[in-house]
Amino acid sequence: MKKNILVLLFWVLTFNLSASGSPEFSTAGFYELPNTGREVYSMNLAWRFIKGDVSGTPYAADFDDSGWEVVSLPHGLEYLPVEASGCANYQGVAWYRKRFTPDDRLKGKQLFVHFEAIMGKSEVYVNGQLLKTHYGGYLPVILDVTNLLKWDEENVIAVKADNSDDPSYPVGKPQNLLDFTYFGGIYRDCWLVAHNDVFITNSNYEDEVAGGGLFVSYADVSEKSALVNLKAHIRNHSASDKKVTVTFELKKKSGEIVRRVSTGLAVKRGDASYAVGSMKINTPSLWSPDHPYLYDLEVMVRGANGQVLDGYRQRVGIRSIEFKQTEGLWINGKPYEGKLMGTNRHQDFAVLGNALPNSMQWRDAKKLRDAGMKVIRTHYVIDPAFMDACDELGLFALVEVPGWQFWNKEPVFS
Repeated sequence: MKKNILVLLFWVLTFNLSASGSPEFSTAGFYELPNTGREVYSMNLAWRFIKGDVSGTPYAADFDDSGWEVVSLPHGLEYLPVEASGCANYQGVAWYRKRFTPDDRLKGKQLFVHFEAIMGKSEVYVNGQLLKTHYGGYLPVILDVTNLLKWDEENVIAVKADNSDDPSYPVGKPQNLLDFTYFGGIYRDCWLVAHNDVFITNSNYEDEVAGGGLFVSYADVSEKSALVNLKAHIRNHSASDKKVTVTFELKKKSGEIVRRVSTGLAVKRGDASYAVGSMKINTPSLWSPDHPYLYDLEVMVRGANGQVLDGYRQRVGIRSIEFKQTEGLWINGKPYEGKLMGTNRHQDFAVLGNALPNSMQWRDAKKLRDAGMKVIRTHYVIDPAFMDACDELGLFALVEVPGWQFWNKEPVFS
């Protein structure tokens, strides 16, 4: 009966999404552009899984996992009652293992495994080697596997995930003292990101204070004009110093180019530098809850002879938000006259727990927006698909640090 209910739920969800148009989801924090040398591959399918700790060496490449269950991501540790509060869920260790053989076309590329989230304390091994110990269940876990993968033979990723109560990771408090549940497992998507050795970095991977990746901000926003400030972090893993040109191109939904700016950059081998630029946009289409207009911002890195070394697309909404002491909320340089209603939203769903596919993340945002909500308090860093939906549908997201109820002074609490 449970299987039939889940099939029906999936059918209804698919029908609702197809009837309302196809949402667009980012992968590993960006949207792919063709012919840039950057590709993303889903790693969601065919993981071996077992709930509970395992004796021996379950992280080893030659460990026998043939008796484990086969699952796909996003994955929760169990199906749950419709009302799963009251700490009815499992807390403890779970193991995942994935075997794969990389395509020869990826030889020479920089290769990163990007988990959107693993709940609790996690250890990630590649071919038996511990690459990452991560504390916290809401931020990405990213691994550089460039020099660890074997070609023309099988590779193994093993993940130990533990959502036991522990003050060393947020939210810190025991689950039974909270008003929500942190279900375990690899409960969001996993990707393999491949790109060239001169590339735009990932802000979650880089050890940069308020930096890394692509940063976009806005100034002097009005209906007449707006200033778009741009900063991209470019890393050079090649064997020689590089001179590159970084181009930022802002496009309308129709594909028409609004503005293009380029800046030259010298990046020493083994180092990284920032490309900084800005563009003034006349009569911009401003983003607001009632008019959630999104531009496409394409970022390209070109070498000395003009060849594209890396690039991707981001969706951006030009906007400004200001709370004035006596005048209230101002959006885009004007007082906001509409009603501003909001609600809390946790990431769990009946039966599935936290392991929601992107389509259900979008569906939640759509239902909240259709109900008249314009502000969502997320409690913690939420799934990228939900944030994509907020941008697309006209929702402000208040993203909290997931330790607001508790704070541990130990540096590992992050």
